[in-house]
Order: sequence, then C-alpha cells, then structure tokens
Amino acid sequence: MSETATHCPYCALQCGTRLSHDAGRTTVRPDAAFPVNQGGLCQKGWTAPALLDTPGRLTRPLVRGADGRLAPAGWDEALDLIAGRLERIRAEHGADAVGVFGGGGLTNEKAYQLGKFARIALGTSQIDYNGRFCMSSAAAAGSAAFGLDRGLPFPVTDLAAADVVLLAGANPAETMPPLMRHLAGPRLIVIDPRRTPTAEAAALHLQPAPGTDLALALGLLHLAVTEGRADREYLDKRTAGFDAAWRRAAAWWPERVERVTGVPVAEMREAVDLLAGAERAYVLTGRGAEQHSKGTDTVAAFINLALTLGLPGREGSGYGCLTGQGNGQGGREHGQKADQLPG
Repeated sequence: MSETATHCPYCALQCGTRLSHDAGRTTVRPDAAFPVNQGGLCQKGWTAPALLDTPGRLTRPLVRGADGRLAPAGWDEALDLIAGRLERIRAEHGADAVGVFGGGGLTNEKAYQLGKFARIALGTSQIDYNGRFCMSSAAAAGSAAFGLDRGLPFPVTDLAAADVVLLAGANPAETMPPLMRHLAGPRLIVIDPRRTPTAEAAALHLQPAPGTDLALALGLLHLAVTEGRADREYLDKRTAGFDAAWRRAAAWWPERVERVTGVPVAEMREAVDLLAGAERAYVLTGRGAEQHSKGTDTVAAFINLALTLGLPGREGSGYGCLTGQGNGQGGREHGQKADQLPG
C-alpha cells in the first residue's frame, strides 16, 4: 500500500487529506494532525474516491476522426493534436484567440500551473475561473477598500480564538462543515433570512427580508457611529473616506431599517454592542451578501462596518470573505484570474 498526502480539492479549508492506494483502490483518510480540519472532512471529501470507479469514466483520450466519430487514441497522439491545433489558432488569429478557464476545484499547484500555461506557453491574457462570478462582488469591494482581493487574509484557525464573529450571508454548517469547529468558541451573529443550521448555532440571528442586506449593513454602521462605538483614533490614522461612508449610512436610522428589513432595532443594537465590545472580533461575508444587483455595495458596507469598529489589522480581529466553491481562494491567489498574478 502507498499513501500520498494531499488536500481534498472540494474544501476551501485544504484539510491535509491522505489518499491511500491499496490493491488498485483509493480510499480517503483525513490527517488528524493537520491544524485546520483536524481530521474532519465534508461529505464530498469523504466520497471523492468514488469518482475513480464511476461507470463510463474516461481513462484514455478520445479523438474525433474524419467520420465524425470519437475513437480511443494514445496520449502522445492526443496531446500532439491539441498542441498543433493551439499553435495553428495562435498563428492565424493571435495568442488572445485562445482562452483558458479554470475552476475552484483545482489545487494550489494546478491553479499555478494553469496560469503559467496560459500566460507563458500560450501567451494569452484570456484566463479566468468560476470565482469571477461567485466572488466578484467581494473582489471589487475588497480591492476598493484594501487595494487587493484577498478572500480570508488570516488563517481560519484564528477564528477559534475570537470573542465574536459576524457571518453575513453564509451557512458553513452545511456548505463548509469542518469550518464550524473553529466557530464553536466565538459568539456568532448570523445574518440570514433563513433559519439555517448555522443560524441555529448563533447567539444572535438577524433575519432581514430577502434583498435588504445592504439596508441592514448601513443600519448597523449608523448605530456604530451614533451609539459612540466608532474607533475614532483608528479611523483618523488608518482609513480614508469615512465622511463619504457616513453620508450614505446617516440616512439609514434604526427605525427606518427595521421597517425595510424587518429586523428589530433591539437586535441591531445588540449586534453592534457584541462586535464593538469584543476584544477579538471578525466580520465575514459570503455569497448571501454578494449575489445581489448591489452586491459590491453590500460587501463594501460590511467592510465599512468592520473599519468603523477598527477591526482590520488589529490582532485577533478583521474582515474576511468566505470562499464559495472548493479552493476558490487558492485559485484567485495562484494565477487563475486575468487581473491578478500569483502572490
């Protein structure tokens, strides 16, 4: 039997899965010593090897012949065919005539290699991946606020030591189950119209009417300022543009926000008090905050809330965006985005 340490391509946490090969079969055994998942896997991780035994799975290339039918071919024949076609397209139409599209299910190493293949081997600028859609709102808001699109700028293990974590539009209990072990200690504030399993574990669940996330975020920012919770020294020394942000939030007083969102003023005030009163606190956004026509504005409002409270850059605190699919952050940080080189 042989064993290879790798990570499950399905989980954004990169869990240190070990794949064991015995008698021609591959099985999964999680690595309990790995600091992030500590031996836990999601359902996709546990069942990943089943793909290898799926009936009809291709194990050798198929090449379409002159008769229009696909027929088995050798690897050298197939690779030479692909390389020849790509070279011909480049010669006739230029390098950008070839596009490359990756995915969040690729490992860091594969994402990096795909970026090198596109930019160096093909010479094309046309490379992207599925995170362009699912996380585009967070990417735009993060780039505007911090100058870079980073996803989570801290290890997920830091969350376990937090006092309070606000989750806006995320349900990791179902979408990233291993992450929940790091959220067992902090007091959770969950913003979600649904009563999800994550919301069931929360100390405070805010349930805005669908589509009113931005109003709620602006209302929380309004309360942080009017209740004297803003970190003025932090704002003066480490931020710019607060006055413009406040002009947006000033019109969203608590009672108006309650009428629009359905979230009681008392619950909004409790959320701000929990975040502002914590020594270590995080604001995290997910797809629920992003998948709107005003998704970028919504994420920006939550970032502004975190900045107003002085969280980003403070030890044990900050803002982060939970990735949506598989190794989404690895893909964006290792070369799969057209506008972002590795590192």
